[in-house]
Amino acid sequence: MTALVAGFAHALEPDHMAAVTTFVSRRPRPLQAIGFGIRWGAGHSAAILVVGCILVALNIQLPDVLARGLEFGVGAMLLALGLWLLWNVLHERAHRAAGDTHGHTHHHHHGGGSLWVGMAHGLSGTAPLVAALSATLAGSLGSAALYLLLFGVGTTVAMALYALVAGVVFHQAGHRAPALAGGLRALTALGSAAIGVLWMVNAAGGGA
Repeated sequence: MTALVAGFAHALEPDHMAAVTTFVSRRPRPLQAIGFGIRWGAGHSAAILVVGCILVALNIQLPDVLARGLEFGVGAMLLALGLWLLWNVLHERAHRAAGDTHGHTHHHHHGGGSLWVGMAHGLSGTAPLVAALSATLAGSLGSAALYLLLFGVGTTVAMALYALVAGVVFHQAGHRAPALAGGLRALTALGSAAIGVLWMVNAAGGGA
């Protein structure tokens, strides 16, 4: 139960929510939104389970330089996602301003993107999680694997629920006030980019 709760809480960290929201905001229908959340959670969970078990089995920790490099990479990824979403928002507005009622309706499928983003988040979060496990589980591979598995289940459930709520918000906004939906997507883009920059600065500064 502890692992499930910890995983649930872990999913709702700002960088995780920002990343998934950038995907959901583009395709907010409930089932699509849940799909983004589940794929993100699956990627995150797989990365933590595999890498975490290897680290526990070998009784090693990721070098601090590598851990900070992964954090920096996550920041760069969030910045890229934010810029990608912002470009889409501006592109759609340009089409509307030109009187094109069809150009802004063409969406590209990025379902697999959330899986890879989740894996990147999982890799960057493995080091601190395994460090905590080593102190509590005394290097037991079986116990660590079970904990990481349940942690992943909690993470995936939480993100699926969050994605559903975010999808409903964007979907309703799109139907009732398209301009508001565009504004929300723009804010999401800027928020993701800002969090990405903060993560990069923090990683470059060694977490100081």
